[in-house]
Amino acid sequence: MFTTRRGLLIGAAALAAAGCTEQAQITISDADLTAALRTARALAQGAEALGYSEIAADHRTHAETLERLLRPSSISEEKAEPPADAEALAAAETAGSAEAAASCMTTESDYAVLFGEIAASRAAHAAVIA
Repeated sequence: MFTTRRGLLIGAAALAAAGCTEQAQITISDADLTAALRTARALAQGAEALGYSEIAADHRTHAETLERLLRPSSISEEKAEPPADAEALAAAETAGSAEAAASCMTTESDYAVLFGEIAASRAAHAAVIA
């Protein structure tokens, strides 16, 4: 079947009129996303400082995702005090997991699944480190 430009334009107009297309939304600021980003950066720094490079890479991946969602806003990166030992890092991972789980349950944004995945990842990191 051959499609003409006119056919494509009419089809696109019909879809738009029917409400079948979703407009992309830019998240200007979201307190839950911002908190998750700051925690991801701090946990990445702590894991890297203690030699857990794979865990640090997971946190950096989460941070990159959160940064993309928060654009065009930018959240300044803060240097966190690295944990003293693996036990302190595991405690920080557990606290970060609880924070993300709470955000998952209370968020009014569309990112509940993301917060749940982050919470699960941080809980798994705490279990591995402990």
